[in-house]
Amino acid sequence: MILFRRSILLSMLGVFATSLRLMPRAQDRATAIPDMKVLFENEHVRVQYHDVKVGETTATHSHPSYVAFVFNAYTGKAILANGTEVPLARKPGDVFYSGPVTHKIVNTGDTPIHNLIVELKKVS
Repeated sequence: MILFRRSILLSMLGVFATSLRLMPRAQDRATAIPDMKVLFENEHVRVQYHDVKVGETTATHSHPSYVAFVFNAYTGKAILANGTEVPLARKPGDVFYSGPVTHKIVNTGDTPIHNLIVELKKVS
């Protein structure tokens, strides 16, 4: 009986470990998107240029809370970690805030996405 329980437990652990390897892991945007341009970084903020070409989908990545400034009009969608799709439609000059998020961005429009993102770091 103990041997039977042990083999079931080991089988369950194997399935769990395999499923973890198959799940996309969210990474810091700078790691997930190597060509991301960091313009400034210190212990309080990271300022980065966010560019998504027409038809492009970014890798799944995470942000802490951030504020973004939009340079040009675009449409797209954010796909959240749970699969929820959020439509995006921005105009030049828009400024928006987001709390911490894990997502990927899909450019569904006919113009590139150009944003300036200021990620807010925890300050103790």
